[in-house]
Amino acid sequence: MPARATRSAADARSTDAAPATTTRTVERALDLLEAAAVAPDGLTLTEIAGRTGLSASTASRLLATLQAHWFVARTADQRFRSGPRLRQLAVGAMRVDPLYELAGPHLAALAAETRETANVGVALDADRVLYLRQHAGPQFVRVAGWTGRSIPRRGTALGAALAGEAGEGGFVVRRSAVEPDVVSIAAPIRGDGGAIVGALSVLAPSYRTTRARERAHGRRVAAHARELSERVRAGGATMIDNSGEEVA
Repeated sequence: MPARATRSAADARSTDAAPATTTRTVERALDLLEAAAVAPDGLTLTEIAGRTGLSASTASRLLATLQAHWFVARTADQRFRSGPRLRQLAVGAMRVDPLYELAGPHLAALAAETRETANVGVALDADRVLYLRQHAGPQFVRVAGWTGRSIPRRGTALGAALAGEAGEGGFVVRRSAVEPDVVSIAAPIRGDGGAIVGALSVLAPSYRTTRARERAHGRRVAAHARELSERVRAGGATMIDNSGEEVA
């Protein structure tokens, strides 16, 4: 009888540990997937293991599984990057995202009016903002593409706009927060009940953005943010607000 009790306790411990182990494996795979996806030129095994804090053997084993399912691809020079299956999921998610679709015309108009790069950002988590969509301005010298990349909320114009910190003009300005010598001007997008569901922004090189131009760009950003907010509310689609909750 005691021996049977011992086996039962061991079985119970094994059963209890299984979900935790499985969850940790999924977390590690997701960390690898994110690291590979956001690196423009891909990452070597050593680089991706270092960024995720995994051993090379663990990273290699999980990457092999992700590669087998086409979530990551390995280039000829042995670098890992996002695979076609991940791109398929990303395109599908964007296609059904109402803010992504609704923001398109406003980004194009804002880029034409300011002659600078226009963006729409959303809360990625409690600490970061995701650049959801971007429209490049016509200037020869312009800010690099940021679509799909994330930045901290703290200290950035998009982060401040998502936090509801826009001033009387309805916009917020930050210099050298995203990149050195870059000015960011942002305004919140509001859904039903005034919940902030995203933010519009313009990114411009500092050398051609005077204080007067900051204010002019800010007024345009705020105006388009208000118009986009009206379209969001009129559409009646389910959105995700600043805290990650659904807004009907």
